[in-house]
Order: sequence, then structure tokens, then C-alpha cells
Amino acid sequence: MRIRLLPSSAGRESQLQCLTSFVIDDRIAIDGGSIGFALPPNEIGGVRHVIVTHAHADHTASLPIYVAEAFNVLTEPIVIYGSDEVIATLRKHVFNDHVWPDFEKIQLRNGSGPVVEFRELRARQQQLIDGINITPIPVNHLVPTFGLLVQNETATIAFTSDTYTTDEIWRVARESDDLKAVFVDVSFPNELAEVAEASKHLTPELLVEELKKLDRDVEVYAVHIKPTNRDKVIKQIHELTGSAVSIGEINRVYEW
Repeated sequence: MRIRLLPSSAGRESQLQCLTSFVIDDRIAIDGGSIGFALPPNEIGGVRHVIVTHAHADHTASLPIYVAEAFNVLTEPIVIYGSDEVIATLRKHVFNDHVWPDFEKIQLRNGSGPVVEFRELRARQQQLIDGINITPIPVNHLVPTFGLLVQNETATIAFTSDTYTTDEIWRVARESDDLKAVFVDVSFPNELAEVAEASKHLTPELLVEELKKLDRDVEVYAVHIKPTNRDKVIKQIHELTGSAVSIGEINRVYEW
């Protein structure tokens, strides 16, 4: 399994992450924050499955741009997966012919169907998406949000998505066969604990407590670090965890 965290900036190298898009095996995306501008032209349209963990803008911002850019090369629809809340939000507030064209009503150039298809993900129900098993697990965020367990024949990877202190995703990950790694949201430094609680994100101190629930010796990568807090968060993670937690690198291909 190959996983890449896409960059949040176009045209320059940067490890600052203000948007979220992961790509799995070059064909499945987790979230659409930066997918609309982070892929080179020859990769546009190769990702036909996009899993949206929740509807916040940093996870959906450039999804409509990606759909429009891929239109010319598509022979099958882009399938967008999410909870019923996510799908309703995208239909009402994004693909509504006001903010962006409603690509459910626009036909593919070959006339085989609509450009976009929505499919609902249900909590705790595994779904096979292009050869990868995806299990959505509710986590503790401001809006309905899924963490994800991603599995193929060689590896299981957990993504917490945006979350505050939570339990189920850690239990499910702990009990999973072949768990290789966890990508976990650590947005704010410890001194902004009140902001983290109000916005439902983790700090390094909270991360340490959450990892006790995992209780597995696997690779852990901190992601979703707010750019203005990045240096401080990284310093605190290293002070509290030593080498047990790494910082997720943009554009690096992780492979298991």
C-alpha cells in the first residue's frame, strides 16, 4: 500500500499543511482539500474515488476544482463517498449551480452517465473501494466525522481524521491485524489546549494520552499541524514522545 499526503501549496515546495488530501495507490483519495491543484496534469483523472471524512473546508476546498479539471479525461464518474451528512452538505453548499456546477446533472463526454456519483458510507460498515477495504469509524469532532481504517492484503493503516479525545478508532486500530501505521491529527500546541478543545483537535499532550489507548508498536505520523503552530507543535511532540511519533511529510510516498 502506498500513501501520499498531498501539498497544500501550488508551485512551491512546502511542508506547511493547511489543507488535507491523501492519495492511496494513486487511485483513491482521502479528502479533497488540495487535490484540485496538488496533482500534476498527467495525474488528473487518475483518482476516481474520493472519500470525504467530513465537510469542513480544509477537507473539501478543491474537490470541485478537481472534478472540473478531470472532466475532459473521464470515461467513468468520480465517485465521492461520505456520510449522509457529508453528501447532503456537498449537494446543498458546493455542487449546487451557485458555488459550483452540479456535476450530478452534467453528463460525461461519452454519454455514459453523470460526472459525479455520491455513495454513502455507514459507520462501522466496511466497504470495498477499488480493491481497498475502508471502514469508517466515528470520531470526536465539531461535525459528523469519520476516521478510517484502510486495509489491503499487505497492510492496515488508520487515519484519525480531525478528532479530539476519542476511543473507538483507537480500539479498532489496536485490534486490527497487520496494523502498520496511524496518521493522527495534532493541530495545536499544548498552550492552546482550550482552542483545541473548542475546535475538537489534539495537542501533543493529548496525543500522548490517546496513544495509550492504541497500545501497539506501530508507526505514528502527526499530521494536520496548523502552519502558524508547526514549529512549536513539532518541538513538543519530540519532547514528549522522543522517536515514537514522526511528523508526516508532504509528498513523501509511504509504502508498506
